[in-house]
Amino acid sequence: MEEETLFEFAAERSRGEIAAYLRALAAQLDGDGSVTVRDGEYTVAVTPSERAVFDVEVERESGDEGSELGIELEMEWNESKEASAERIEPPEPDVGIQFAPDTEDRPEPSQGRFEVYRDRAGEWRWRLVHRNGNIIADGGEGYSSKQNAIKGLRSVQHNAPGARIEELDWE
Repeated sequence: MEEETLFEFAAERSRGEIAAYLRALAAQLDGDGSVTVRDGEYTVAVTPSERAVFDVEVERESGDEGSELGIELEMEWNESKEASAERIEPPEPDVGIQFAPDTEDRPEPSQGRFEVYRDRAGEWRWRLVHRNGNIIADGGEGYSSKQNAIKGLRSVQHNAPGARIEELDWE
């Protein structure tokens, strides 16, 4: 079987940055299932099959310089009309998940995570939770479907990075 690499990225990152990237990837998989990844030069849109083979491998490679440990995560499925991958040309700068550029002024990885859950009334909600467990923000309303709740939180992720702070007087 012939193999073609559509996207590959390798760089040294902190555990926190890697975890933030994996959370963003998981959120895309958990949403509508489509995943878009980019590295500044390439953007690839992937639509995995509803079911896939998931392979987790922990390796130790030994050599003259010592040994190296690694965790490899791999998802595989058969390509079809519904399950595909394609390079987006030209790359769209605001689409997909990406590590910050490799510079000294990279922002710290997120200290929070988004949670999507069903409330007691059976409606779907989202909230942003700090790593210490405190709820930082929530959607303020229930949604009829999990997908709509995820769309709501993605809207916040997309639209809020440069949001300004306004001080209101309540006299």
